Amino acid sequence: MKKRLIGFAALILMFGVCLLPAFQVAHAEETDSARLSFGDDGKFTVLVLSDLQDTQFTTKLVVSGETQVMKDYPADLIVLLGDQLEGASPVLRLGNGAANSETALRALLDPIEETGIPFVVVFGNHDYEAPLTVQQQTKIYESYDNCLAVSHGKGSTEDGAFVLPIYMEGSDQKVMALYFFDSGSYLANGDYDTVSAEQVAWYNEQSATLKAENDGQALPSVAFCHIPVPEVYQLLTEVPKGTKGALEGVGVGKGKYYVPDESKIFTGTVNEAPCPSSENNGLFDAYLENGDVFLTVNGHDHINSFIGSVEGIDIASTPGSTYTSYGSSDVRGARLFRFTEYNVRDYETLHALYSAYNTPASFGYLRYYFSTTTGIYNAVKVGVSIIIVFVALIVSIVILTIKSKRRAANPDQDFPSDEFDDEPEHAEQNEQHKE
Repeated sequence: MKKRLIGFAALILMFGVCLLPAFQVAHAEETDSARLSFGDDGKFTVLVLSDLQDTQFTTKLVVSGETQVMKDYPADLIVLLGDQLEGASPVLRLGNGAANSETALRALLDPIEETGIPFVVVFGNHDYEAPLTVQQQTKIYESYDNCLAVSHGKGSTEDGAFVLPIYMEGSDQKVMALYFFDSGSYLANGDYDTVSAEQVAWYNEQSATLKAENDGQALPSVAFCHIPVPEVYQLLTEVPKGTKGALEGVGVGKGKYYVPDESKIFTGTVNEAPCPSSENNGLFDAYLENGDVFLTVNGHDHINSFIGSVEGIDIASTPGSTYTSYGSSDVRGARLFRFTEYNVRDYETLHALYSAYNTPASFGYLRYYFSTTTGIYNAVKVGVSIIIVFVALIVSIVILTIKSKRRAANPDQDFPSDEFDDEPEHAEQNEQHKE
C-alpha cells in the first residue's frame, strides 16, 4: 500500500478554485444532518487539529496557527481530535471555571466557524478534567452551524462513538467511512483509558451494516481517537535499558525501553514514547478482522508526528497544535490527509508546521517566550517572574528602611554626596593666590 507524502500547498495555490471544500448540505429524508461527499476533483481532504489545550487566556499564536493552516490548505472536514481544553490547569479555575472553559472553546472555534468548513469533535483525557462536563462542552460545539457531530452529542452513542459516511460526488453511493471514538480519560490505576468494549461491539455492527450495503465488500474506512491504540508499540523495537536514544515505555509498554523501527515507520519521527492505555479491548483486532479500517489516527503525544504500518493498517500520530502545553517548534502544527475517490486507500498526507507562520521575531521575543511552553510550562515562567519581582521589591524596601533608620539615628552625620563640599574653600584659596 503506497502512501504519497507530498506537500500539496503549491497545487492548492494553482488550483484554488477547484479545491474549494466539497461539503454539500444535503438533507437526507431520514435525518437533518449535513452530508459529506467527494468534490468535483475526486478529492476529500481532512484537517486534524489535536491537543489545542488552551485556557480562557487563549494565546494569539494558536489562533493564528489554525487560521493560517485553514486558509492555506482548504479542507472538506476539520477534526478536533481531543484535549481542546487544558482541563487540569488551575488557571481555568480562576473565578468561574465553566465560563472560562466556554471562553476558551469559543476562541478556538470562532476561526473555524468563519471558514464554514464542517467540523467534528472527539474528547481527550484533559477535556474530562475541565471545570465543565463533556456533555456541557458538547452543547457549546453543537451551537455552531458547521458542527456535524460530537462525541456524546446527538448522533453519538452513549459512550461517545459515531460514524460519518463519505459519498461519491452527486451520488448516494458511499465511498468510505470515518469512525470516531471517545477514548476516555484515565483508568482506576492512573493509566490512560482506551476505547471501550462496548464501542468495539458497536463498531463491528456498523462495519457489518456498511459492508452489506456495499455489495458484501468492506467499505474502506479511517478511524480517529485521541489516545493511541496499544498496537502503536509494534512500530517500535524493544531494547535494553540504557540503549542510546531509547524511550521508556508507557501504558502497554511500561517497564520496557524502545527505539523506533524505521522499517515500519515511513514518515515523520518518534520524539517521545507513545502513551496508550495499559488495557486493550480489541479495537485493532476488530479492524483486522473486518478488513475496512486502513488508517487509524490519534493525537495525545504532542511532539510525535509519524505514520507507520502494522499488519497492513497505518497508525498515524498527529502533532500537537498547542502553545500552552508542552511542544516543539519543529513539530507543533496540524496534519492533513487527502483521499481520492477512486482509490481512497492510496492517500496523501502533509504535516503543516505552525513555525511557518509564527516565529519569535514576528510575534516579539518576550511575548513569544511567555506564550509558548518550551521546556518550562508558561505557568511556571509567570510564577517565577512574579516571585523574582516580589523578592526584588522586598529587598528594595529593606534597603530603604535600613538607610532611613541610619539617618534617623545619626542626624548630624555627613553622608557622601555627589557634589564637592570643599569647592568654596578651594575657590577662596585661589583668590588669595591671585593677590
